[in-house]
Amino acid sequence: MSKTKIITNAGSLSESDMALLAGTDIIIQMIRNRIIIVNEPKEKINWLDLTENLTGLYHIRSIDGQQLYQMWFEKATDIDMMRKNFMMLKLSDKTHNEDNIDLK
Repeated sequence: MSKTKIITNAGSLSESDMALLAGTDIIIQMIRNRIIIVNEPKEKINWLDLTENLTGLYHIRSIDGQQLYQMWFEKATDIDMMRKNFMMLKLSDKTHNEDNIDLK
């Protein structure tokens, strides 16, 4: 059986998308709504669970290729939702298995 999967990519913006949006009000808004995520090197972040229920556009950019990530959000409320998702993952212990990490 094929290992091909379909993954929802609702509000996630690629680097190409960000280039197309350069100079727009959306980018200015996203610049105001940025956070930094630090994780343990060589451990994977469960981005699908962390971004669940976000309602606006967002972009995830690796800063150093392994440990530092910057997240840009169209809506400030999505920062709160991502933090809630993180806390739920932490409570459910999903961030402590080999496929995910514990964000601090």
